Amino acid sequence: MSLIADRPPVRPIRQLALWGTIGPRMRGLVDVLAAYEARPQVLDGLATWLRTSREWDLLRIVRPQVGSPTPERLRTAATAAGWKYAGYSNVRSTTFQLDLPDSIEGWAKHLGSKSRKVMRWEMRKFAEYRGGAIQAAVPTSALTEALDAIERLLHERWGDGEVYFAHDPEFRGLVHESVPALIEHGGAWVTVARDESGVQGVLVSMAQNGYAMALMIAMTTDPAYRSFSLGKHLFDAGLAEAVRRGCHNYDFLWVGGYKESFWHATPRHLESAMVGRGAIGRLMAGVLARRA
Repeated sequence: MSLIADRPPVRPIRQLALWGTIGPRMRGLVDVLAAYEARPQVLDGLATWLRTSREWDLLRIVRPQVGSPTPERLRTAATAAGWKYAGYSNVRSTTFQLDLPDSIEGWAKHLGSKSRKVMRWEMRKFAEYRGGAIQAAVPTSALTEALDAIERLLHERWGDGEVYFAHDPEFRGLVHESVPALIEHGGAWVTVARDESGVQGVLVSMAQNGYAMALMIAMTTDPAYRSFSLGKHLFDAGLAEAVRRGCHNYDFLWVGGYKESFWHATPRHLESAMVGRGAIGRLMAGVLARRA
């Protein structure tokens, strides 16, 4: 938990936030970290600390996982203590998730025979025309190339409008440090589309406690690759890897479209809230929730 002190004219507004809640472009999707069986006791401890501490005005809750008990537990604590619990929704409050089968055989049947037939044809053409293939989880020796390709492909697509690497000089270091560390501990994998010219598409997936999610995806914009539907195949291989690792859910995050129509993902709501204590905290909770 981080303490952030803004500096308005009267006095700092002391905000509490879980790491990753504010600041970075990829903020949110954060929660109290605890083993499943210990979570109730940990949340009770957090609620007790919040009630007895006088060192905060505002607590931010930003899109914990679907089904997380954290918002409800803190809402209950707020009601009991007389704090303001200001829930809010925005464009990223709806996430698109797919419940996964328990076997690779089940995943192979998920899309149906017609879709699978088209995908096999696309992969044959990718191999025939470009010498290409999809790799579900690249080895450690190929990680640097794959992670470098994310920056190259995102800049190729968005130019000066690219929002991760271009706007945050530290983002490249974060990606090259955090993703390999997650992979080393079995918490992530990188799926690539590669041909004779190099890496043409990258999907970074991460997982914890059976929940997997798409952390980043970057694709070539070269029209010559359009007929191969590489993005679709990256997700197919990445999702299959999630099944192999025992995951029961995959989160595509907040962009719907073909993720609903093709993958049959289900839109689900992620609760967010500002919790304010004291006169200043209660006032700011309502203001910031309306602006979110």
